Amino acid sequence: MVLQRLECLRRLMSGALRADVQGTAAIEMAIALPILLALIMGIISYGDWFLTAHTVQQAANDAARAAIAGLTSDERRDLASNNVKTMLARGGALDPAKATTSLTDDGATLAVQVSYDASLDPLLRMSFVVSPNPHIQRNAAIVLGGM
Repeated sequence: MVLQRLECLRRLMSGALRADVQGTAAIEMAIALPILLALIMGIISYGDWFLTAHTVQQAANDAARAAIAGLTSDERRDLASNNVKTMLARGGALDPAKATTSLTDDGATLAVQVSYDASLDPLLRMSFVVSPNPHIQRNAAIVLGGM
């Protein structure tokens, strides 16, 4: 009886099971799909982070350029802050209320620092991949006084 079962098992393993490929596509998809989804979600999440970080950097650059026109430190601070809000509002999905702008003016160099809180961005909160830091901080500096 045991020999019959072993013979039956040997026949099944010899060719019948090897030739049956009906479930291989499902198994391959079950292995490859999570990896593919993680890759796609990572591209989307990090792409959104890079876009946000680049927009914040450009807002800081433009704010530093706009602040040059101010005659006093307070006027430069107001020009920089208003310029950051305008640039982020034009950026599409960025909320100017989530940005803070600080200006350092030592008389020779003007430095603008823009911080943006992107913690509520749905593309950065995907739990499928490890997200980058949602608090983005960028700086821009410009020399005052001409040549």
